[in-house]
Amino acid sequence: MKMIIKLAIIAMFAVSGLYSALMSTTQTASASSAVGPRSLYLQNCARCHGSNGKAETALGKKLGADDISGGLDTAKTIRTVTKGRGDMPSFRKKLSKAQIKSIAGYVRSL
Repeated sequence: MKMIIKLAIIAMFAVSGLYSALMSTTQTASASSAVGPRSLYLQNCARCHGSNGKAETALGKKLGADDISGGLDTAKTIRTVTKGRGDMPSFRKKLSKAQIKSIAGYVRSL
């Protein structure tokens, strides 16, 4: 009987720890998705690519940034934003996968 009680207590702690971990992950994901795709793009991409994606900014011209207006392939955009390319840095550590995916969807609409 004591063994069953001990196992029940261990199971309760394990489940509550799992629940807490899941909740904190969900809350983090919700907080990170609270910023819309357009805002993420403007904060992270517009400095070089411009608000319209045409790369007509001073920094974009200096670095030879690509014109990304006109609906780029989403998968390619996700790879480029994640890994970086040329002078463009990787955003892997700065943005979540969900944020990068939302930016790629926004770029497709430019």
